[in-house]
Amino acid sequence: MPARSRQRGAWEVGCIQVRWGWRRFERRLPEWVRQTLPWGSSLLAHAALLFVLAVVMKIAQDQGPSAIEIDPVIGQLRDDVTSLKESDRAGDSFTTLDALEPPSLPRDLNSVDDTVIAIAELPSEVRLGPDVDLEPEVMAGVMVSGLTTNAGFGRRGEAGLTSPILGRSKVERAKLVRREGGTVESEKAVERGLDWIARHQRPDGGWSLNTQAMCVAPGCPERPAMQSDTAATGLALLPLLGAGHTHTEPGRYQKAIYGGLNWLVAAQQPDGSFYLGDGGAHAQMYSHAIGTMAICESYALTKDKRLREPARKAVAFITRSQHVLGGWRYQAMAEGDTSVHGWMLFALRSADIGGIPVPKKVVRGATRFLNSVSADKVGSAYAYMPGRGASATMTAEALVCRQILGWPRETPGLLQGAARVWADLEQSESRNIYYWYYATQLLHNMRDKSWEKWNARVRDGLIDLQVKGNGCDAGSWDPMLPSADEWGDSAGRLYTTSLSLLTLEVYYRYLPMYKDRGGAIEGGEETETAKGGAE
Repeated sequence: MPARSRQRGAWEVGCIQVRWGWRRFERRLPEWVRQTLPWGSSLLAHAALLFVLAVVMKIAQDQGPSAIEIDPVIGQLRDDVTSLKESDRAGDSFTTLDALEPPSLPRDLNSVDDTVIAIAELPSEVRLGPDVDLEPEVMAGVMVSGLTTNAGFGRRGEAGLTSPILGRSKVERAKLVRREGGTVESEKAVERGLDWIARHQRPDGGWSLNTQAMCVAPGCPERPAMQSDTAATGLALLPLLGAGHTHTEPGRYQKAIYGGLNWLVAAQQPDGSFYLGDGGAHAQMYSHAIGTMAICESYALTKDKRLREPARKAVAFITRSQHVLGGWRYQAMAEGDTSVHGWMLFALRSADIGGIPVPKKVVRGATRFLNSVSADKVGSAYAYMPGRGASATMTAEALVCRQILGWPRETPGLLQGAARVWADLEQSESRNIYYWYYATQLLHNMRDKSWEKWNARVRDGLIDLQVKGNGCDAGSWDPMLPSADEWGDSAGRLYTTSLSLLTLEVYYRYLPMYKDRGGAIEGGEETETAKGGAE
């Protein structure tokens, strides 16, 4: 006990001496040093802690994860991470300013700076959405031209053909918009319209022609529409694909496209038809053609091999459904009409671009039907069905089909027919987006003075007609206001919005069909019908 007490006393004495020494030291320090010591010590401690954290993070970064994974929903929030590329100013022809910092594309498209439009850019190792299963040649990095068959669509007889859909890539899209007559405002209108379509997708991935159920307050004005979920889903997907968006690449609409394609594949019947029987007797073949276009274009753009078999089965259904005289109508093997015929031919062209085989006999039959509805010997005017009078709408649709099937630009029937269509458009005051959709493609392919005049009129007219503001209907085209569309009271808002978008995408959705204004068709050989009208 005495020794322990002596030890404790010595410790206490030492502590007292240290405290006295510190106090004497403090009294001799300048005033500013005494004021600095408390927070200076805290600062030193925090600096040491930050140094330790930096060392730990550096070690973790050097080790690195094997792959970066992002939840699809969270990843969707990164769509606005953008950057400007030096090569072509983000692939946008209207960009006039360089930016030191990568700008973001805001959700409020009305506030977009016209001089700087950027593109999405994500780290290469980030994948949004589900895994994709690509064809081997794409995995190997080999570009597939798309126009791989000899079915007879358009530009033939030339080695190294370029796929008609390559204009949808970011840089090419910008170049074509600039060259072919688009504007900043037309591209803004496209973005607003695509946003409206994506906002009205159902939870199961599909769309309905009557979009009222998917509206939010304040909702879109109620507009009744016919029923066909297959047609609606195809019509929603086509402008998304037309603007270059796919389900295999990160982007604002990747998830929406993936859901739509999944819905279509699940809806396909054992016989290859996409139609669910929900729209009545007149909707079957229209619906199937539109659904086939969406599946085949997606396959052509991505080469996701999970889409190849649904596309092949859809084409086989079209082949079996063709009437003996070469046309298509409301039901399988019914005598054809020019309206359904055009949608079917577009679907087969999309399949052909993607490398899905299209039998030559089907193409020959399609040509034979067009000859049967021609109202004159040279093929410059066309009727809805054989024996009926010609109409401007059917003439525009039929002549686009002639272009797809290989008529050279200087074919007399094509030159005269395009002049007929333009003359009708000049004096017509009715609103008919179905007519405008086909007439725009026809005149764009011709690319003469009538195209320049019509382009300015339809482009600016559609921009003006688009619903503005902050309501749920913003970005859409009202089928009844400010004037009623020809089919607006039955087809509805999704229909008018989709065809309006496809019309505004004409500059890049397909590459120009002819080499130049007044030049020859790309490719070479004329078809027999191009030489003389009827077979």
